[in-house]
Amino acid sequence: MASSTTLFCDEYHCSAGSVLFRFDTKPSPQICILRNRKSSEFVLPKGHKDLGESLEQAAIRETYEETGWPCVFLPTNILTRVPPPGVSSGDTPREALAATSEAIAVTVRQLDGSPKNVKFVWWYITQISSTQQHQDTQMASEDLEALWLNFDDAVRRLSRPSDRDVAARAVELVRKTQTAQGLKPMIT
Repeated sequence: MASSTTLFCDEYHCSAGSVLFRFDTKPSPQICILRNRKSSEFVLPKGHKDLGESLEQAAIRETYEETGWPCVFLPTNILTRVPPPGVSSGDTPREALAATSEAIAVTVRQLDGSPKNVKFVWWYITQISSTQQHQDTQMASEDLEALWLNFDDAVRRLSRPSDRDVAARAVELVRKTQTAQGLKPMIT
């Protein structure tokens, strides 16, 4: 029998973020990462889900607030255990074609070594929806600089191994989706 742990809503943090792509740059697409000016850490955009907000809404809002770039989900082919409507879930991963707003990963962090203080971060893939970055979108407590880097530089610069893993998977999924659609992958 599988083991399980129950966490009540005062024992976990629920966050969402994304790997933000732009395809309008030459010679290759780029990923947006953030430099925290206070800690000098390099991270992906993410933040807490607000009360009454869905994870998907939080991912889009937090990505916009932290980067200043309006964005939308990037339809991507993924393997997932989430079944299509009306299909028994079972336990087998299925391919979901052009999964517009499904999370590609979840990071679980124990915040102070306590099993009753956990942070879940749900990760999505997004792309810019405007060529204009908006200013003054961050919370007063944030001091983040949005940097656009090619894939290799972005992954190398990210401070957390889990962020590097998420960014690498996002690029892999976007590349596979472009290939499956008969496009020359824009990410090499």
